[in-house]
Amino acid sequence: MLNKLLNYTQIYNLWINKGSTKEAAVELTLQQMDALEMIIEDDVSWKRLLEITDRGRRNDAWLASDWPSGFDELVLCVPLCKLVDWNCAACTIGSRQENNSCSHDYSLFGYIGELAVAGRRAELIAQIENARKMLYNENYSWNIHKCELEIRV
Repeated sequence: MLNKLLNYTQIYNLWINKGSTKEAAVELTLQQMDALEMIIEDDVSWKRLLEITDRGRRNDAWLASDWPSGFDELVLCVPLCKLVDWNCAACTIGSRQENNSCSHDYSLFGYIGELAVAGRRAELIAQIENARKMLYNENYSWNIHKCELEIRV
């Protein structure tokens, strides 16, 4: 089940092969979140994810390229990051979370990492759904202070 979540090189190359477009970046980010959700919902894979997260974060804070040796939430959104060449203010997500990087602990994707570290399974599933909502609807923003979705007016 863990192999459903692609590592940095795999997801990046897939994005390149799909034309390096915004549409492909969003599609592949959604695919990565689907894979993570399947891992979380499977009891055996969930326990393995917790072990990987715990072990990896003790040894290396930057793990986006380490999967499956370590887990970093940025492995979910690599195509979005590459689309804007790591310029978070230009990103469809970063621009709607006060221009913060997704590596920020309380950003949309950063919070996924925090919930994984804490082993908060149900909240993690809910956070994946929040990320989907933001990707599908640009009228949502992410409040990094409250860790919640908001409708932009």
